[in-house]
Amino acid sequence: MTEHQPADAAPTSDLAAQGTTKPVGRPTKLTPEIADALCEARQKGHSIAGAAALCGVGKSTLKRWLAEGEPDDAPEGLRDFRDRFTRAGAHAIGSLINAAFEDALGGVVIKTVERTLPDGSSVREEQVTPPNGRTALEIAARLAPDDWRPVKAVELTGADGGPVEIAHQAGIVEGVVARVAAVKARKAAEAAEAAVSGDDGE
Repeated sequence: MTEHQPADAAPTSDLAAQGTTKPVGRPTKLTPEIADALCEARQKGHSIAGAAALCGVGKSTLKRWLAEGEPDDAPEGLRDFRDRFTRAGAHAIGSLINAAFEDALGGVVIKTVERTLPDGSSVREEQVTPPNGRTALEIAARLAPDDWRPVKAVELTGADGGPVEIAHQAGIVEGVVARVAAVKARKAAEAAEAAVSGDDGE
């Protein structure tokens, strides 16, 4: 007698080890086609959530596949998928960094024109992008933040953008001034008294 799998049984990953079941819900089969599509989306710069959405896969499902492919003893299919997906993300970041460096340094040819001179000879003229100092400083600030991170000035304002209330600071200052004045007055009185005493002793 042939045993039939229940209709509500959860599908298993085509690339996972046999006998590994998945929770019931959105389809969770990692087929070679889905793996290729996910890696392609990742290489184009999509986030994990974006790549999953484009391929009709739940974000949590994709994260689970990546986690299952991390151990050294993980099924070969899942481990290979994780490696490919990781490299695809690194490739996307590398492309963006290269583009930023090209923008910062300039010199990228954006237009080429062939001109024929009166003597019949030809000359090629190229139009290139200029260096972008702002992008260059931004890259430097990210690569060496201790040396190139910009320092932003902080402006303090009071309620509704008005001046900061410093009444308590003013009171402290006035108190210090009064104490200094009292000390000066005492010193002056002591000096005058000493002078009078000196005159009496002559």
